[in-house]
Amino acid sequence: MKDADPVHPEAAMAPGYLANHAARVFNRNVDAALREHGLSLSLLAPLLLLSWQGPMRQRDLVVASAVKQPAMVALLAKLEAMELVTRSPAPADRRAAIVALTEAGSRMAEIGGDALRTENARGLAALSAQEGALLVSLLQRLIAGLDRGT
Repeated sequence: MKDADPVHPEAAMAPGYLANHAARVFNRNVDAALREHGLSLSLLAPLLLLSWQGPMRQRDLVVASAVKQPAMVALLAKLEAMELVTRSPAPADRRAAIVALTEAGSRMAEIGGDALRTENARGLAALSAQEGALLVSLLQRLIAGLDRGT
């Protein structure tokens, strides 16, 4: 029996499949780079958002990310246990929590950002600068086209 190709021929030419496959490989590689620092891609997302936006309400973190409320609560609890974020009551609404990076959290956000930039550069290394810019443009258009359907 001939070895079967693991990818269906239609999938091998489908932009959605290829984008999804590229994302899985990218995420796996970034996770491997972060593991030595005790992080994962899922833990990195709130750190990067807080690094970029500064302290914010927990519910605003949920709105600004692709993570649902229960999962965000679990992520923040883990980040708080790792002493990478702090949660404190909001001055105007004691029921709301303000999430902020600690100094260690800021360092981890930098490490994570470096890992993301390194993996992006590795992925683009086989392309010319023009091809890389074209790929980004085409992916942005693909996403916009897919978003129109929702």
